[in-house]
Amino acid sequence: MRTKVYLFAACLLAVAVMTGCNSRSVRKDFSFKDPQSEGIVVFSVSHDSDAGRHAQALVYMDGGVASGKGHVFSSGGGMITGFSTASDFGDGYGQLFAVALPVGKHAFDSWQITNRSGLWIYPKEKPAPLVFEVGAGQVKYLGNLHAQLETGKNLFGATAVGDGFVLVRDERRRDVPMFQEQYPQFQTKVVVELLDLGPWVKASGTRQYIEVPIPVVPK
Repeated sequence: MRTKVYLFAACLLAVAVMTGCNSRSVRKDFSFKDPQSEGIVVFSVSHDSDAGRHAQALVYMDGGVASGKGHVFSSGGGMITGFSTASDFGDGYGQLFAVALPVGKHAFDSWQITNRSGLWIYPKEKPAPLVFEVGAGQVKYLGNLHAQLETGKNLFGATAVGDGFVLVRDERRRDVPMFQEQYPQFQTKVVVELLDLGPWVKASGTRQYIEVPIPVVPK
């Protein structure tokens, strides 16, 4: 019985840690404490709408959370199966982000896609980083990092993700007005400085990894 209690507690801790890994936007009432040392970048992360909550795209910035100073951004909530948030968009499933960063160069490093049921898709070769510059007191729109998915139907007739890759799109007509509505204090301050547009994957394509749960012998 004690072993089951410990296992349950460990699972809850893992859920809390993984859900907390996702980086978030600044508060709606955000203002610069020191405009000379930080700026805001605006971008969105999304995936094809037909997969809905049955998929998730993750993009990593500045080394991801493992680096101690990086970030991970998701198209739909926490990094585990079953936890998702409502989409910000009607033409895709995803989230808009407004992130305050220190002045200087930063980069999106890589990406992953999951079907939220154990399948993970990622580049065979690490893609070239998407480098951008944060300006003092500036608000920059970088673009939309979108997971284009290959989907089909599983044995139960539900939509299932089989493969995919991330590409960078210019969605300023959708994203910038949404940011301006959410952050009216920066309504006239947005400048557009896009990441390199197009597929963010090398010719070698992708790999797939299936998580297999470790069986626990009941006691």
